[in-house]
Amino acid sequence: MNKKNKFMKNLPFFICSIFAVVVLGCYAIAVARFHVRALRAGAVAVLIYAAVTLAVFLISRGKNASTISGEDRLILSRAVFDSLDRLESPVLICRQDGKIVWCNSGLSSVLPALKRVSGKTVEEVLGVSAEEFSTAENKGGFTFELGNEYYIAETQQIKSSRGDLLIISAPATGFKAATDELALFRQRIEESELVVAYVYIDNLTELSQNEGESFRPAATKIDEFLREWAADVNGIIKEFERDRYLLIFEKRFLDRYKETKFDVLDSIRDIRVGNDRLPVTVSMGIASVRGEFAEKDKAARAALDMALGRGGDQVVVKSDDSTEFFGGRTKASQRRSGVKSRVVSNELLMHISRSSGVFIMGHKYPDYDSVGACVGLARVAEFCGVDVHIVADPEDPNVALCRTLYDGDAGAEDDLFITSETALDVVRTDSFVIMTDVNNIDISECPDLIGVCGGYAVIDHHRKHAEFARRPDIEYIETKASSACELVAEMMEQVLPAGFVGTGEANLMLSGIILDTKKFTRSTGARTYGAALYLHDNGATPEAVQELFKSGLDSFVKEAKFRSGVRVYRQCTAITVCDTDGEGGTSDKVLASTVADNLIGVRGIKAAFAIVKLGDVIHISARSSGEINVQLILEKLEGGGHFDTAGTQIRGCTPDEAEVRLKAAIDEYFDSLG
Repeated sequence: MNKKNKFMKNLPFFICSIFAVVVLGCYAIAVARFHVRALRAGAVAVLIYAAVTLAVFLISRGKNASTISGEDRLILSRAVFDSLDRLESPVLICRQDGKIVWCNSGLSSVLPALKRVSGKTVEEVLGVSAEEFSTAENKGGFTFELGNEYYIAETQQIKSSRGDLLIISAPATGFKAATDELALFRQRIEESELVVAYVYIDNLTELSQNEGESFRPAATKIDEFLREWAADVNGIIKEFERDRYLLIFEKRFLDRYKETKFDVLDSIRDIRVGNDRLPVTVSMGIASVRGEFAEKDKAARAALDMALGRGGDQVVVKSDDSTEFFGGRTKASQRRSGVKSRVVSNELLMHISRSSGVFIMGHKYPDYDSVGACVGLARVAEFCGVDVHIVADPEDPNVALCRTLYDGDAGAEDDLFITSETALDVVRTDSFVIMTDVNNIDISECPDLIGVCGGYAVIDHHRKHAEFARRPDIEYIETKASSACELVAEMMEQVLPAGFVGTGEANLMLSGIILDTKKFTRSTGARTYGAALYLHDNGATPEAVQELFKSGLDSFVKEAKFRSGVRVYRQCTAITVCDTDGEGGTSDKVLASTVADNLIGVRGIKAAFAIVKLGDVIHISARSSGEINVQLILEKLEGGGHFDTAGTQIRGCTPDEAEVRLKAAIDEYFDSLG
């Protein structure tokens, strides 16, 4: 033991001795001057001295009992160090500034990439600063991420003569236990996420109106079936209207129904009503999005609107990053209510009257239905006393033919038809745009017009392609209608006075109905004939529109080329390719549609596809006999349309490559049917 240690050991006794000398000195002075009082002071001083001496002795003895010799301390330190180094669990010691002092071999066994950590900081090695490890709330166990794994560490601060140190070690559960625990926890949270769904019985209203009391047993069966289905997914279902339900269940059941492609639709379709055994169909909008219930509810309503806009009998599942479609195998019924048409007509008049001008447009390469619907809506805008223009390409052959027929009307205006460039020049922020016979803005005549106008409306009969980036002020999509001209004719009948519609307009709109119904042989219902009768009362005649359906000799020859290249695929679909290199312009696209129509008349052909090249764009026209949903097929090629009439445009490929992609889409459609 060195001199310093000896001095420190005897220091209490030195202090006690000095205290004794002071007390005795005070005692001597007291005796000399105060006599009796000095006696008392001396007694008190002796007692204090005895107590202090005893206390110092006991403390010194306790210290001596727990003191370890320097040799023993060195042996104990080496034993502790060796034990920490041999531990399988990782241990790391660092300074307060994060500089690593030492780590054991267990750290490199868990993290092989960290064999050499000398000279590095904790943040460089573990990705977390020493300050984060040392915070009070993290001392009980700190979870951090390194690479793609999660780890749990315990921290403890110790005092040292050279500064405070921080020990980072693994708990009893293991350094890497957090990865599996968090993965399982996240999976459970993901599976237990609540999903909001709206269920709508598509045709219950029509069945109740046309089948009388016979629909009630079917309605009861549907209700029972939906409640059993909700119980199967441990969900809650509430009927808030006669044909509408709200359903809430956990996401894990949604994944199960996706795997079965919502075969629940087939089970509901087996429920029949009436003497003609009409099938009952339902549509569902499901929101599988994160967020509050208000956001889920909004997404579910939007999904249901899309399902109904696509014709019903299907499920639309809307998630945070995608929208999925299931079902859609049943062709939409022609029965529908006229109440919506009346409401939409009045709302459209209100928006038109508030605007400074109206711009009406259809889809690119317009057909007679598109041009006819635009002309009818232009007459509605003129009734409101607002400037109106139809945005169309004047070089398009269909537009030129329609203008020839329309310009013969005494009420026709010379500046009614304008180009897209002109429309963008004169449009104002308070202008109103009406898009008809198309609901995909990207293939409309002038997509940029939607972004600069004050508001817009969509009036269409095709199945809805996707959600609108900008929600329209009026969305009137009736897939049960035969054509856009049928919808517009109904609206005109609701709001226009007798005699306000000209003969030219009536003929153009009748040609649109004739085109889309294939001369009243397809997608035709009572309201289709009602619209045709209204147009007939305003001067339209089938004889006047026949000129629009005549083809030239060149078209007749090209049609022969289409027919010579017909190939049957999957035993019931016909595909034909005519590589004209776009020499005929848009007339080739019209010809492709005509060829596809004619192929449906071939015995055994249920769907036909005509492929033609226009410039650098490949156009595919599709037609169906009513058994195959060609819209679902062409949606896989970024197209759309109706159950039995659809189309798409493909860029950057040859006609042969387009045919290969088309066959893959057909295969996928048939595979989905099982």
